Amino acid sequence: MNDSSLRKFYGWFTVLGLLVGVLVVVGYYRDEYREWKDYQRKFIQEEIRRASTPQQRALAEQTPVQIRQIVLHDLNRVDRCATCHLTVDDPSYGGYPQPLAYHPLHEQHPFERFGCTVCHRGQGRATTTIDAHGNVPHWDSPMLPLQYIQASCGQCHEASDNPAAPELARGQQVFEESGCRGCHKLGGTGGVLGPELDKVGARRSSEWLKKHFVAPASVTPGSAMPPQKFSATNLEAIILFMLSQTGESAPGYYASMKVIPSRNEGQRLFQQKGCIGCHSVGDKGGKVGPALDDVGLRRTPEWMIQHFRDPQSVTPGTVMPRFGFTETEARGLTDFLLHMRDQKIALSLPSLMVPVERGREVYRKYGCAGCHGAEAKGGVPNPNSKTAEQVPGLIHVADGYTKDELKARIVKGQREIPALDAKRPAPPLYMPGWGSVIKQAELDDLLAYLISLKPKGEDVGF
Repeated sequence: MNDSSLRKFYGWFTVLGLLVGVLVVVGYYRDEYREWKDYQRKFIQEEIRRASTPQQRALAEQTPVQIRQIVLHDLNRVDRCATCHLTVDDPSYGGYPQPLAYHPLHEQHPFERFGCTVCHRGQGRATTTIDAHGNVPHWDSPMLPLQYIQASCGQCHEASDNPAAPELARGQQVFEESGCRGCHKLGGTGGVLGPELDKVGARRSSEWLKKHFVAPASVTPGSAMPPQKFSATNLEAIILFMLSQTGESAPGYYASMKVIPSRNEGQRLFQQKGCIGCHSVGDKGGKVGPALDDVGLRRTPEWMIQHFRDPQSVTPGTVMPRFGFTETEARGLTDFLLHMRDQKIALSLPSLMVPVERGREVYRKYGCAGCHGAEAKGGVPNPNSKTAEQVPGLIHVADGYTKDELKARIVKGQREIPALDAKRPAPPLYMPGWGSVIKQAELDDLLAYLISLKPKGEDVGF
């Protein structure tokens, strides 16, 4: 190629060279003036201003401007939040505006062990505010609003056993007492009329959940779920509880914290395992095993824990079965029994001994109130059903069924609900079968409760 031919490209070479130069300069300035670098320079300036000695000033001036991250292999997370939030573990920054603000109570969940996104959610690897907070397309876990932050506690703690998360416990209570489990399955237990809720917190936002509770059909056209008339406080609490249901399981060290050994957990186990059938409390209960009123005075905690692990090892020949309790469950039961003489706990036990009272708990546990009402008086809308277009109450159920018929109805359910008008859509609510879920002892107690609902002075039909 001769010189004349090359001259034709000089202009293009010049333009391309200038373009590359401009791109290099733009790239340099974009990198040099990133959002996180600006925050770090402001932090360094503040540290220099606060320095009270030449040594402190020199140390502040030498602070590098760099990405800071926490790598959590067990949680499969990389959190770079500390790149902007540089003072989360420095109490002297209390009262400063974000991002240079102190994070209170950080010692309970040290950042090097927990990171940030396990509680706050968001996109841990991002380095811009918008991306890190997660309110961007194709990211399903944006940061939780602070009013719902207790939802994250449910990953490592039982809702009712964490004093630091009272709203999470309230949300669980609202869920159970409102009978949501009658239509929705959660944790393997519940009805099948509505979708399972184990991962609802990962699929739905707080705004969607609020609309769904207040007016279900507005976000799910054709939904059979009636509007929920929660108070403002209870509405916020149940939204928080739903947000805690993400389906995520905590591994290793974090899983060991799932159930904090507590007397509340021990009392639940005491009920679930039917301990009162063999042991008495307050002269009520079984006589197969010894009375438990003063067991905390007769036995050491170590003996009791070992007894729950392996009864034969401390009481050879005992008829008590080996339940296979986990270490946490054994400690929770021990803590409960050690405080058996506490009047508040002792007074709550008689309800375990009366079938009707136990049946009331079964009615609550399986969410029957969701359709039949908190007091079994019915009233939930069921359009186009012959029973006044609502789910019938159970107050007089003993008049219409024998005990065997009632048991069969609970076990098998009733898919076909008689329609008021054959030309209109079939009633959306039906009675699911509970035979594969409810235990025989629970079924017997539930029957006793339902039979007891008939007003006093009226003869029971069977």
